[in-house]
Amino acid sequence: MASLAAAPAASDDQHLAQLGHKQELRRHFSPLSMLGLAFAILNSWTALSSSLSVALPSGGPTSVIWGLVTAGICNLCLAASLAEFLSSFPTAGGQYHWVAVISWKSWVPILSWIVGWINVFGWMALTATAGSLGSTLIVDIIPLYHPNYEGQPWHQFLIYIGYQLVAMIINMFGNTALPYINKGAISWSIAGFAIVSITVLACASPDYNTGEFVYRKFINDVGWPDGIAWLLGLLQGGFGLTGYDATAHMIEEIPNAAIEGPKIMIYCVAIGTFTGFIFLTCLLFVAGSADEVINSPYGPLARSYTTPLAAKPAQSVCRSSR
Repeated sequence: MASLAAAPAASDDQHLAQLGHKQELRRHFSPLSMLGLAFAILNSWTALSSSLSVALPSGGPTSVIWGLVTAGICNLCLAASLAEFLSSFPTAGGQYHWVAVISWKSWVPILSWIVGWINVFGWMALTATAGSLGSTLIVDIIPLYHPNYEGQPWHQFLIYIGYQLVAMIINMFGNTALPYINKGAISWSIAGFAIVSITVLACASPDYNTGEFVYRKFINDVGWPDGIAWLLGLLQGGFGLTGYDATAHMIEEIPNAAIEGPKIMIYCVAIGTFTGFIFLTCLLFVAGSADEVINSPYGPLARSYTTPLAAKPAQSVCRSSR
């Protein structure tokens, strides 16, 4: 058994050596824990529901539902393309290394430098966005328990800082625990998706919005022509499927990287698209009026939990599953 376990590691080391790299990181992530990391970064159903107010004024439910389908198909194609690179060049550098491999030799330094810094700025933006969404969800939920609460910008900012500090501490001192945290993250996320979806549908029964509203209703409250407004609504679908290249940047920490890494990259986009489509469909069926969701002081997700369509017993279950 030991020799079988050592074989993929030796193959990974040899592959890196052929690419001019030395194995320095410990390959302690399993495929499941790496999938957990990739999906936790996307966390599509949560991100999509939190940004519902972006798409509803820009195309309405048609943009929410079919925009996600469009973004899912396009991102699956992109993920398949990146996965092909990852299978051939499984290094943590990811895109900037792949650019160096395929570019003209004289252009390698500048192109790799540009792609590398674009990647870094993307990490910064995504990290900031994750903390922002988390703090927004908490601030939106507080009035449900305390109706007299008046939120202040600095309240959310302090919660945001707390999110970032916790993430920093885990990454600095909890590296050995990350595989277990990631396994827990994907289990928690999938369980939350199932519990919330089933609960809001069950408690809203039989007072649902119509299928016509969910799948065909078009809204344009942004002032742009209809076509451009619908394209703006695509931002929500794209946002909920962003960050799956994380697999590439952790690829030197998973055994059998050239095979498992590309599969994980595609799986996380597919799971994100599927769960996002189901969850957004559930929310739109129970959300009530689109205008009320857009203009709700609680935010679109909390509004969907407190709509008259969703009875009081649903709220406590929905909140606890988050």
